[in-house]
Amino acid sequence: MLETLTYIALVVTVLITGYYAWIFVRDPEAAMKTATHRTECLPRVMAGRYVVVFLFTLGVLVHDTAAVSAYFFAVCAFLGLHDGWVYWRRGLPHFKHTITGLLALGALGIALLALTTSGDAV
Repeated sequence: MLETLTYIALVVTVLITGYYAWIFVRDPEAAMKTATHRTECLPRVMAGRYVVVFLFTLGVLVHDTAAVSAYFFAVCAFLGLHDGWVYWRRGLPHFKHTITGLLALGALGIALLALTTSGDAV
């Protein structure tokens, strides 16, 4: 029963975050209003985001499976490369974001290699 409720909570979370991802991709300015975000609060919001990424990383480290690591590094590669692309397109410094994405992409390759050579690949 509790496992089912946990699964339902995950599905609800996917739906909510997917909705916000969709509206931010389509119209970031309107999405800021929908999400009730304020530009002046962005530095504090980013502090929370970095704490969350740290906690996710810690969780992946503790869970310690190649499959979870591969998924995590794929997400991190997207995050870094997307942010780098956003800044690059505007002619702004992007190296820190882009290199983070590229390093995560390299780590993804290592995790996938570990996954496929361990016998645990699906």
